[in-house]
Amino acid sequence: MRFGLDYAGGRPGGAAIRAAGFDFVVRYLTPGGPSLPGKLLTPAEADDLRAHGISIVSNWETTAARMLDGYNAGIVDARAGLAQVLRCGGRPDRPIYFSADFDATPQDQVPINAYLDGAATVLGDANVGIYGGYWSVSRALDAGSAAWAWQTDAWSGGNVETRRNIHQTLRQIRVNGVLCDVNVAETADFGQWDFGQEEPDMTPEQDAVLRDIQTQLRGPGLAGWPQLGTDAEGRHLTLVDGLAAALRRIDALEGDTEALRAQIGELRTEISELEATTADLVEQVRQLEGHRWPWPLSLIEGPAELIGAQLARLESLLPDLPGLPGHSEAESESRNGKP
Repeated sequence: MRFGLDYAGGRPGGAAIRAAGFDFVVRYLTPGGPSLPGKLLTPAEADDLRAHGISIVSNWETTAARMLDGYNAGIVDARAGLAQVLRCGGRPDRPIYFSADFDATPQDQVPINAYLDGAATVLGDANVGIYGGYWSVSRALDAGSAAWAWQTDAWSGGNVETRRNIHQTLRQIRVNGVLCDVNVAETADFGQWDFGQEEPDMTPEQDAVLRDIQTQLRGPGLAGWPQLGTDAEGRHLTLVDGLAAALRRIDALEGDTEALRAQIGELRTEISELEATTADLVEQVRQLEGHRWPWPLSLIEGPAELIGAQLARLESLLPDLPGLPGHSEAESESRNGKP
C-alpha cells in the first residue's frame, strides 16, 4: 500500500512530500490560472519529484464537467494531455485519468463514456482512466470506456469500487504550506510513470512493518495523533509535525514551559515506539548496497532522516530549559561556570 497526494494550489516540492511520508503524486496536465498557481505539472517539477523518488500519475481536468462535451472533446484533451506528459519526461504507455468532478447521473454517463472513447483513439483503450465518484467510475468500467479508476469518496455514498486503482480520501493536509488531498494506491500498478522501473516488492513481513511505521509516523488512519496537539486548522499533528511544533515552541519560548513539557513527553513516547518498530528493519537495511534505501523501504527514509535531525536538535536544546526532561540544576550551573 502506497500513500500519495494531489494538489493544485502550489507545488510542495519533492523533498517536503517525501519528508511528510508520501511517495507518489497525481498531477494535473492542465493550467489552473491565478487561482490555482500550482495546478499544472511542469518539467522542472517533474524532475524534482523524480529526484526525490516520488512517482508521478497523470490527470486531466479543465472544468469539472468538461467530459459532458463528449467524443471530440476527448480527442482534443487526450492529445494535449499526452503532449504535456511527454514534455515533462513521462511515457506514452502510461494512463491519463480524466476527471468527472461532479455528481454524474446515468444520463450524464452517455457523453462521459463518449469522451473517454474519444480519448482512447489517441491513447489506446489500455491507457484511459477516469476520476470520479462511485457511480461514474463504475459505469465507465462496466462499459469498457475506462481501464483505470481513481475513485473519490465524494459522490460515492460510502460505496467502494473494488476495481479502483487509487482511492482519494476526504482527508487533506498541508505540505510545505500547500493544501493537498490524501490518496491511497490500491494496486501495485496504479498508473505511475515509473512502474516497471522500481525495485521488487518487499516480503510480507517487511510490508507489515512498513504499514506499522506509516501509522506511527502519521497516526491512525493517517489522521495524526490527538495527544500531540492540533495545527491551526484543528487537525491532529503527526510525529513529524509534532517535532516541528516543539522546536518552534523552543524558539519562541517565553517562560511558561508546562505545555512544552507535556508535548515533549508525548513525542518521546511515540518516538520510542517508532524506534522499536523500525528495529525489525535495521539489519536488513544494513545489508543493502549503496547509500539510499531501495523502494519500498525508501518510503520511510525521508521521514526517518527528518525525525532524526529534528530530535537531535530538540534533545540538544532540552538541557537549557528549566524543568524539562534531561535538565538538572547542577548541570545548568556547571555549564554556566557556577560551582
